[in-house]
Amino acid sequence: MILVAFKAIDAGLRGQGGGFDSHTLPPFSSAVYFTKIEASEDPSMRRPLTLVALTFCVLLAVPAMAQQSGKLSPGSHTATVNGVTFAYFVSGSGPVLIEQSPGWGIGSQYLQHGLKPLEKNFTLVSYDTRASGSSTRPADESQMTTSNMVDDLEALRQFWGLPKINVLGHSHGGAIAIGYAIRYPTHVSKLILVDSSIQGFPGFDIAEREMKARASDPRFIAAIAEEQLTTPPATDQAMKESLARGMPLYFSDPGKHMAAFAQGLSQTPSAWVNAKMVYLDSSFNEEGQMHLIQAPTLILVGRDDWIAGPDFSKKIHGEIPHSQMVILDKTGHFPWAEDAAAEFFAAIECFLQPHAL
Repeated sequence: MILVAFKAIDAGLRGQGGGFDSHTLPPFSSAVYFTKIEASEDPSMRRPLTLVALTFCVLLAVPAMAQQSGKLSPGSHTATVNGVTFAYFVSGSGPVLIEQSPGWGIGSQYLQHGLKPLEKNFTLVSYDTRASGSSTRPADESQMTTSNMVDDLEALRQFWGLPKINVLGHSHGGAIAIGYAIRYPTHVSKLILVDSSIQGFPGFDIAEREMKARASDPRFIAAIAEEQLTTPPATDQAMKESLARGMPLYFSDPGKHMAAFAQGLSQTPSAWVNAKMVYLDSSFNEEGQMHLIQAPTLILVGRDDWIAGPDFSKKIHGEIPHSQMVILDKTGHFPWAEDAAAEFFAAIECFLQPHAL
């Protein structure tokens, strides 16, 4: 099932009968925005509705933006801000979309690889967070918190010369994006949160419940054992091996999709960053502050995500005023890599298009 919930961005968008009037268009396609689409009621409708959504978005498409400045030209770049030299990568053409990766050491290449289909209509900008991937460490090792990373995004926005930005954050990258939209609300055009965590809301009880639900499934037994280890990896190689052992738990169907996803994990994770984040990152709390977010927000989440699943997204949706939520069936922590990939990309394409012709 694809469950779509929404809060109207503006009451004026709705006609007296609850639908949109003839002079306005939704930020989403009608096939996705208006209704709850129950695949169990008529499975044959899922693909046609997705195609309708994608076609509708194409009709709304605007001409590609003019050639970006040298700082946002395609290729690999660096930017030195906040005492850190950040590695960033630009691809595609069209309106700029910032891909916010997590801050715990994984780097950004997995997003570059996974979100590549968006290059057709958008200029994608991804960067390695401080001390992750090819970005350097701060001189002060205590400056490795989510709060620091929120300010890094603001410094990069200024470096790139962008008045406002569209931001897509995944997992802990979603927590960074939420923090950014709270602290710098006037600098965000649109916000997309994909299987997002919430800083200050660990959800340990939720993760424990989800692991127990999978405990007898042979596909996940070894991965659960890995995730329950309490000693963090001491080296980058040990962390890489630990992530590989725990990876099945992050998929709805690991046997079908995990191998292809792993091809995009070319960066070696940083055990140093992971340890610093765990130790330091406790003072910044987003819970109870998300109502301050002004930007229209799209929340996408896999129904079978054990670590940042629907319970997290429902909490985010409940607090952010102008938000829409899409729950993707047969999908875990990486929606672009599983069965609902077409719905995932169609939802993003529609959400980022203008509201009217």
